[in-house]
Amino acid sequence: METDVLIIGGGPAGLSAAIETASRGLDVTIVDEASKLGGQLNQQTQVLRSLPSVYEPMRGFELATKLIGQTKNLNVRPLLNHRVVGFYKDGSAGITDEENVFPIKAKKIIVASGAAEKAVAFPKWTLPGIMTIGAAQTLINRDLVKPGREAVIVGSSDFAMETALQLMDVGIQVKGIIEKRSAALAKEQEKVSELSRKGVPFFFNSFIREARGNGQVEQVDIELDGEVITQDVDLVCLDGGRGPILDVFYQLGCSFGFQEVLGGWVPQYSHTFQSDRKDVFIAGNAAGISRQGPILLTGMIAGISVCEELQAISAAEANEIREALWKELEILEDQEVCSGRMQHIGSFTSPILKDLFIS
Repeated sequence: METDVLIIGGGPAGLSAAIETASRGLDVTIVDEASKLGGQLNQQTQVLRSLPSVYEPMRGFELATKLIGQTKNLNVRPLLNHRVVGFYKDGSAGITDEENVFPIKAKKIIVASGAAEKAVAFPKWTLPGIMTIGAAQTLINRDLVKPGREAVIVGSSDFAMETALQLMDVGIQVKGIIEKRSAALAKEQEKVSELSRKGVPFFFNSFIREARGNGQVEQVDIELDGEVITQDVDLVCLDGGRGPILDVFYQLGCSFGFQEVLGGWVPQYSHTFQSDRKDVFIAGNAAGISRQGPILLTGMIAGISVCEELQAISAAEANEIREALWKELEILEDQEVCSGRMQHIGSFTSPILKDLFIS
């Protein structure tokens, strides 16, 4: 099989890249392991407000539906329940549906592989009933299953606060937010205030010393200022942050740089989101952990850059569109993340690396 653009990952970044490329006449193939396009948007019931100007505020699953709908009349070929297992010597991607393996030869590749959640380890943390906040959200919103009756959440990011509110919406009692730092990490402080108003206690400068249970979690010991508080719970949701999924980049032989604020090790890329392999572009959380609005914008920028490379649009038009998208990205992205991203790009385009890239 041959295609102009192979997009690895059918989440928001992959879909936005597909829309930009296919709407300009390119043949696009999306490979995704899931049975439906949209990625984690399909599990998100909260209203997403900080979106690019072409989108009105809407719930996550509504945004997924809109993005998928925009690809319907375009030359976009989704290969669902498929994944990339490697690359052939000629650069073709090896794709499998778990029964057969076949090659796809692409002129350009956009990797939008997303991010993976990190757990928080403590004694007995593998007991049933202890899961990541993303897993809890999926059980509630996709599978319509209540994962427990009484819960604590370890971590206080925006994602954790939103998950806590969703747990409460389906009748699960949240008995505490456990945060090792001295204040909540959530940028959207109104969610922190809402949880406080609803009577959810915040345990700052604290951590879980141990979990206990017979066959599943039944209790956790929380250490707070040298004292131990025991909570009876059957659900513990872990917010250890997220890190970019990098497997495909290793297979492609891309170079990496470390930026803690972007999630750790991240593939090197330029302002066009082109990696040190000229046929490989990067989008979404794979380019650094961020919010949904910036995730969409990175996909759009990568898509425009691929269109320029394949001469679907002129360099002048690509530069004009990219400049506008970057302005939006700087507005929507958290300032610390934006600064880290610019440092990451700057390190890649330093004289030594720039010479390597051009050669």
